[in-house]
Amino acid sequence: MHFSVAYETTELISPLLQQEMIAFAEELSSQRDWLSCEPPRLSNRDGILAGASKPNFSGQLDQPESAKVSDRHNGTLNDLVKILCAVSAEFDVDWLISHDCSNGPLGFIRCGRCDEEVRSQCDVLSELTQELGRVDLDLGDF
Repeated sequence: MHFSVAYETTELISPLLQQEMIAFAEELSSQRDWLSCEPPRLSNRDGILAGASKPNFSGQLDQPESAKVSDRHNGTLNDLVKILCAVSAEFDVDWLISHDCSNGPLGFIRCGRCDEEVRSQCDVLSELTQELGRVDLDLGDF
């Protein structure tokens, strides 16, 4: 099962500022192990900084040995949103948020603050990820 949460800046960003934003997001991301969701992966798309991250719905959160002994937090969809909020606040940029099943934008992160609809949808998806993680399903059959 593949499902992505997408994010992109609402305006063009200079290449130099993009590099700074990517480095900042990577630094924040490095503090987590990212077993429940992919970390933010930002890239330049014609001047817009954009990316997409997939939650892990497989129910099989295979932990590498380094994660088993790590004291780092497991990165979730909510952590992804927190990092995008931090980038927004630090660099005064806004993000448009969507996902594979949304018809257009789900909402925005503006001035470091996330729209309630985005937060609500991410909470639901995070809960679904946790619930499916407790069930031994082979989602390849669906």
